[in-house]
Formats: sequence, C-alpha cells, structure tokens
Amino acid sequence: MADRAALMIAIETYFEAGPPRQYATSDCAELQRALLRLDFNPEKCLLIAGTRATKAALESLLRRLPKLIGKVDSLLVMLVTRGFAVRGSNYLVCADTLLADPTATAILLPDFLDALRKTKVPQTTLLLDVDPLPPGEGLITGVTAGWIPQGVENCLNEETSVVSLLAAAPDEPSFDSGTLRHGIWRHHLLEMFCGAVRAGVGRDGTLTAQALQAHLADAVPRTLRRTHETEAEQQPRRYGSEQRDVVVADLTKVLEPNRDLLDPTRMKRVVFRTESLVRMKDLSGYRKTQCLPDRANEWARKYVARIAAADIKADVDSVFDRIREQFGYKRKDLDVSVERDGFGYIRSPDFEYTVSLRVNPEEPSEAYWRREVGRLSGPEFIRSEGFQAVFGTVFDRLVFEFSQPVDVAEFVDLIEEAPPEGIKVSVASDAQSAEITLRGFLGKIHLDAEGVTIQGQAGNSATLLDQFLSFLGKFTGLGEPKELPHSLE
Repeated sequence: MADRAALMIAIETYFEAGPPRQYATSDCAELQRALLRLDFNPEKCLLIAGTRATKAALESLLRRLPKLIGKVDSLLVMLVTRGFAVRGSNYLVCADTLLADPTATAILLPDFLDALRKTKVPQTTLLLDVDPLPPGEGLITGVTAGWIPQGVENCLNEETSVVSLLAAAPDEPSFDSGTLRHGIWRHHLLEMFCGAVRAGVGRDGTLTAQALQAHLADAVPRTLRRTHETEAEQQPRRYGSEQRDVVVADLTKVLEPNRDLLDPTRMKRVVFRTESLVRMKDLSGYRKTQCLPDRANEWARKYVARIAAADIKADVDSVFDRIREQFGYKRKDLDVSVERDGFGYIRSPDFEYTVSLRVNPEEPSEAYWRREVGRLSGPEFIRSEGFQAVFGTVFDRLVFEFSQPVDVAEFVDLIEEAPPEGIKVSVASDAQSAEITLRGFLGKIHLDAEGVTIQGQAGNSATLLDQFLSFLGKFTGLGEPKELPHSLE
C-alpha cells in the first residue's frame, strides 16, 4: 500500500492585499476529509489556513516539509491564493502581504516549487488555484495585478519533478459560485476525490493527474457558462513533463463495488443518433458516367465524400437555420464546418450536431447517412421546447459509449441476483452482449463491452433518455445526473 502525503494551503483572507478568496478554507478542509477517507497518511495530511498562512509561517513550513512528511511515495499539494507580478517575476500572495512592500512579503513561485522539489518525493502533484489581485487595489507602480503567463508556463514546465494542475490559464480569473458554495474548479476537483465522478479512473481505482485534468478541463467551462452571465473564460491547465504522469490517489475505498457499471459519469460519449440508407445514384454529385464502388475501401469512402459534399452542406445549412430560429444563438455562438471528407458539424454552447456518410459494407453502391447530436449540456436541455422542435422527431436511438470496457457478464449476474421490477435481461451465450427490456417501453436496450444503445421509434428524443434514466435509477439508485458527459473526440 502506497504511503501518500498531502498539504492543503488556503489563503482566504488578506490583511490588505485584496478581497477574500471565497470558500478557499472550506474547500481545502473538504479535500482533506476526502483524502483521509482514501489511503492518505492521517499524520501527513496537513491543512494550513488563516493566520498560519503568513509569509514567515509558510516559508518555515516549506523548509521543514521534507522532515514533516518523511519518505513517502507521493505528495499532493493544493494552494488557493492570489497572484501578482513584479519585473517579470510571479509571486504568491500570503495572508500578510503588504501593498507597500509586496515583493518582500510574498513568495516567489519558483521558490515554492523549489521547496516541493527538495522533498524528493517520487510523485508530486501541485493543485494551484491562483486568482489575480484585482486591479485598482492600491498596488504600487510596477506591480501587475496578475501573473505573467509566459513566466508561469516556463517555470512550471521546467520543474519536471512536479506535475502542476492550474485552475485557470495564468492570465485568466478563477471563478467562485455562490450556488455551488465552492470555487468552480475546486468543486469539480472534490467530485473526483469523493468518488462522485468515475470517468478516467483506472480499473484498479487509481486516479492520475492526466485523468484529473481531463475531467477538470471538460467540466469547469461548462459550469462557468451555466453559473455566470459573462463571456470570460476559465480553462484549467496542466504543466510539467508531458511524458510523465503521476498517480494522484487511489479511489478504491470510495468507489462502491459494481456501481460504476452504468454510471453516466464514467461514459466518454453520449449521442442521439439516426441512420438511413441512400443509393449513391441519388446523391447530388453523382453522374451517370461514373462507376459506382464495388467494395467498401478507401477509394469508395473518398468517392462518397466527393459526390455527397453538396448534400451535406444542404443538411448543415437547413439545421443551422432551425437552430438559429429556435435557440436565438448569435452568429459567434455557432461554429459551423463542412469538411471535404464527408463530414459536417455545428457546434453550439449546448450541443454539437454532426452529419456524415459512410459506405455500406454489405452493398457498396449504397451509403449510410448518420446524424448525431452530442456534447449535450444536460437532461433538461434535451426536454426543452427548442430541442424538441429541431431534433425531437429525428433520432431513434440514444448511444452511451464507455470510456473503459464494461464486463457484461458481471452486469448480467448483478441484475439476476436481485432483478429490479419491470426489467428483463437476455444474454448471449458468450456473455459478450445483452438485451434489456423495460416494462412499458417498446424499444430495446443493447449492452456490450463498449457501450449501451437504446433504440426506439423516432418521434420524441426525450422519451429515449427518460426510459434509460428510469432503468438506470432502478438498477443503481443513482437517480438522474445533473449533466451529461461531453464527447471526448
């Protein structure tokens, strides 16, 4: 069993340097409680906050840190504070940082990293939530209310012994949410350490810095968009050796057995989909003098993409007009593209629509139209009048693709041990796939190692989602997720 240490530093209030960092202390305390439920050493899981976060106290702590934690396998450090820059150097604000003498009463970022390096811990992860000092707070001439991005990036990338995750890009603010009562980045960080999110967690329960960053980079911008009426951005960043990943924690103790089999939060991609066959002769780019494909190869794929270009553009243009009419998006809110390889898409703040053609392998003179809507912001958006007006009658299946393969046999055994009311399951003899039926639902639910497909009749996309969530709630007791995972493609 690994010996893991942690250090949480919450500098929430300042004698005079700036306004408080809301929820900093409570978030760090909650992280400490979460780590103590895992495999972190209770005697080496330290929380520093309040008046103990002065420059002298922090420098003393950092100097003594190698002795305090001893020889451990990994070290997790979280720091919440503000930042500023003077003559190209980036500083961390302490509780007692003075506006009249900022450089002498704050800690240089390189010095902080150097102290972590001196612990000589094999795997060190730094979680850094640094918000700029607000401008106009009385800073003296020559002091920048915020970090110099290039200096931060160079400093963090050069310190290869530490993998650093930042709450935001060095020149962006880090937002708090009164609704969540957390910093937004810290809220999603806590989700992972409490076991509420399983996407990216290894089969052995380990959480790596890379997987943690992937979750934060996906979740933070979406939550910011929903909780703040602002065009400002907050994009989490990762620094350190790109070739090196570290294990941040072992979440086995908070991941309940079998619960992750069909948890939407562990799925990498959720899309509504419909497919239909078309003869290549019916595509607008077809000419009678052309030879049709006789096999589904690369030449056939390029041929279909070429003769279907106008059809794909027409489809994208039609959907674009309906989206603008129903949702009222501004032009800059929509990213539209029609690619040359038989693919087109429309990206909006709440979803992504894609359309493509691929050769029918069983009859190469035909092609499949595939239309999808993914990167969905949440179940309530799917039930909205606008979504139903644009897409409600289009799709006949809902597809969940797993980030990691599922053991179908284990899933079937779990259901058969205590069958939920209204659910019937049949399984293939090799246990590689299963069909699930729900009482009152005429469609089918197909499960294999790679994902779940809920197939019904085109007419109401929300019904497909409701049926699956009903099944999910009966099986796992998780209820309805507040948001759906975005596509990772």
